Amino acid sequence: MKIRFKTAVLGMAVVIGLTGGSAVGAAAAAPTSAAAATNASVPVNALASPDWTYNVPAGQNIESLFNKATTLGSNTYFRTEKGDSSFVVQAFDQKSGDQKNWSYDFRGGAQNFMGGGIEYGPNGDVYFLSKKGAEKTFTIRAVDAQGKLKWTKPVQVNLGAQLQATSKGDIVVIDTMEAAKKSPAATVFYTFGSDGKLKSEKKTTQSGIFKVLDNGQVLNYGAKVQLYSSVNALSKPVLSYAVPKNQYLSYDFLSDSSDYAVYPLSGGGTLIEFYEDKIEEVKGGGIVDKGPVTKQPERTLIGFDAQGKKTFERVLADKESIVPAGKGFVTQKEQHFEAYDLNNKRTGTAELEGRDLLMNVAPSGEITVSSKKDGKFYALNAADLKTVHKFDLNAGADKVKAYAFYYAGKGSLYTLEAGEKTVSHYTLK
Repeated sequence: MKIRFKTAVLGMAVVIGLTGGSAVGAAAAAPTSAAAATNASVPVNALASPDWTYNVPAGQNIESLFNKATTLGSNTYFRTEKGDSSFVVQAFDQKSGDQKNWSYDFRGGAQNFMGGGIEYGPNGDVYFLSKKGAEKTFTIRAVDAQGKLKWTKPVQVNLGAQLQATSKGDIVVIDTMEAAKKSPAATVFYTFGSDGKLKSEKKTTQSGIFKVLDNGQVLNYGAKVQLYSSVNALSKPVLSYAVPKNQYLSYDFLSDSSDYAVYPLSGGGTLIEFYEDKIEEVKGGGIVDKGPVTKQPERTLIGFDAQGKKTFERVLADKESIVPAGKGFVTQKEQHFEAYDLNNKRTGTAELEGRDLLMNVAPSGEITVSSKKDGKFYALNAADLKTVHKFDLNAGADKVKAYAFYYAGKGSLYTLEAGEKTVSHYTLK
């Protein structure tokens, strides 16, 4: 099973984000005149006074993860990112975050502590799997949308167990069991309801690395990439793709947890991104990397329909990023953006201004593009890249300031001036 994590690829992917377009399938990517709607105008300062502002407490540094916030229900959740405070969630009510806000520290000052990613349920609950202090087992902790501890659930799992909240409201813990004299290696899925009660326990002895996706599908990565509809349907995959030689799953570096680059789309389609790295196994163990040191690995994006049939395959250009959006995807190369459907047909383009533009997807489906250095922000329709909102926080300013942005969708925008502690919320019209 050829699964590796390379520092070189990690560094590369931080720059490229996800990935997108290239020469393969160029004929299919030809635009129609109606679809090539180009936005070239400079944003103007369309923001009035903020709806509210809030000074984040000292020690809770949310700037670097600001654009990776989560919005569910009436709350928006930010995570702090440094040291002991990296397990703190800061939540705001969208309409009155200056009055209705809270923070919760999942570490709680514990010196001996093991924890993973923070997960968010569709009802606004926050979940965390950890082992701290004198605890003998790992424990799931659930905090409700008001910031109060809702329930705790001890679970007998091994170090490295993963927690995933799904869009259907369940919480799944994945535990890997090593082979023993009388039993083979296995992966166990424990599914809990939002009340903390165990709903099911499923075990599989299939090889590979298992992940549960946000939509409840199960990914298995080994000699093949396989997708199953749920933890209750692990006998027959809905998608199966043999991984070519020297190909490896890329990582989704726009997510908080940097999971594999496997993206379910609305309508049932799936995008999968691979990178190529030529390696050679040597006697006695270990590997030798045969790829050129200075050249970025070749990347490939593959689309599948709801039945698991491949719809396109395209090699991706250097320094080009992609985000999944709606029933297709959007590519970025510097200031140029293109939208594609699941058949690799281009449906829109945009040319935007700003340094180091960062692309993301809002919870409501719009594509967001921002320049932290220049204070520019755009929200675009994902299908055709027509402008929904645009503005420049530095328009008319004597001194250019840097800003972090998070767009929660439906006109709800959060900003944070670089190096400062004041979060501002605006309602875009």
